[in-house]
Amino acid sequence: MFTTVAFYENVDQAAAWNTLNGVADQHVRVVGVDIQVPSLNQIIAVSGGIDTTVAQRARLVSPSLRVKSLFMVAPLNGQAAAAQEPDTPQAMVDLRKIPLVLVPGEQLNFDSFANPVAAQDQWGVVWLADGPIVEVTGSIFTVRATSATAAVAGAWTNVALTFDEDLPRGRYQLVGLRPESTGMVAARAVLVGVGPRPGALGCDLVGDSQHPMFRYGGLGVWGEFEDIEPPTMDVLAVSADAAQVFYLDLIQVRAGI
Repeated sequence: MFTTVAFYENVDQAAAWNTLNGVADQHVRVVGVDIQVPSLNQIIAVSGGIDTTVAQRARLVSPSLRVKSLFMVAPLNGQAAAAQEPDTPQAMVDLRKIPLVLVPGEQLNFDSFANPVAAQDQWGVVWLADGPIVEVTGSIFTVRATSATAAVAGAWTNVALTFDEDLPRGRYQLVGLRPESTGMVAARAVLVGVGPRPGALGCDLVGDSQHPMFRYGGLGVWGEFEDIEPPTMDVLAVSADAAQVFYLDLIQVRAGI
C-alpha cells in the first residue's frame, strides 16, 4: 500500500534554500509548506524537478530526519530557464527496498536550492508506504485510457477516464501506470473506497523513458477495482493540459460478476 504527495512552487531561489509549498490535497493534511506524514510513513521513492541554471539541489526535511541528517535528493530532473518537467530517462531516488522511515503526524518539507534567471515552476514528489515494496508478477496486461479535462497548473486536478476498450466484467488489480500529457509531472489513481492515492511520475512525449518501477508490478499492487467502478486520476502538471493519456497495467483477479 502506498500513496503520493507533492510540493510545487513558482520561485526564484536566488542561490538560497527555499521550502516549496505543499500541493493542496484531499487525503493528507497540507498547510503551506508542511505536509503532515500520514500512517503510511515510509518514503519508498522521491523525485524533484529543480532549475539547472546554477547549483541545482534539493533535500527532504522533517524533525526525525534532523536527528541524523537531512535527506539530500539526487539525482534530480531539471531544465534551465523553463518550467520543470521530468527528464527522459526520469531521475528518481528508489528506496523501495530500504524505505526512509518518518514519524506519523510530523511535518515533511521539500527544500530546493537554485538560481534561475527568473521564477520557474519547480516541484518535488514523494511516495509513502507502510513498508518495503514487494514486486508482483502475474498475467499483466495494459489498457489505454484518455481524458479531456483541463488541468490546473501546479495543483492536483481530478479527471475521469475514457477507456479505449471496455473491460470485461470482473475485478482488477492496478499494478502500474504511465501518464502522458504536454506538461505532465505526475498522476495518481483515485480508487473507489480507498484512501491512499498511488501514483507515477509522468511523461510529456510518447517516446519518453519512464522509470521502470512504475510499470508491470514494480511497485506491487496499487489497489483493486470493479470494472464498473474504474479509478479516476489526479494529475499534476506545469500547464493547463486538456489532453491526457494513461496506460494502466492490470491483473484480473476475478472474471464475471
